[in-house]
Amino acid sequence: MTGTNRRDFLRRASFGAVAVGAVAAAPELLLSASASASAATPAATPPPTAKPLDGPIVLLLRDAGSGEFTVLHGEQSSTFTDKALAARLTHEAPTA
Repeated sequence: MTGTNRRDFLRRASFGAVAVGAVAAAPELLLSASASASAATPAATPPPTAKPLDGPIVLLLRDAGSGEFTVLHGEQSSTFTDKALAARLTHEAPTA
C-alpha cells in the first residue's frame, strides 16, 4: 500500500500553513491581484468581506497546475479553484 506517510503529510501540511501565513502576512499580494482582476473586468463585484471564525483555517494547495485548493476549518472542508492565487503562492514559496 503506497499511502501518504506521516512525514509527507506534515511536509505538505506545513507548506499549506506557510501559504496561509504568507497570505496573512502579505495581504497586498491578494489586493494587487484583485485590483488587476477588477481592471480586467470592469463590472467586477467587490470582494467579499471576511467573516468571523472561531478558530484557524488551513489552506492546502492540492494542485498548483490547476489551482485547486482545499480550505480546512474545524471538521469542515471546501474546495475551490484559483489559478492566479496558486501562481502567486508558488512564486513566493521558498525553494527546498
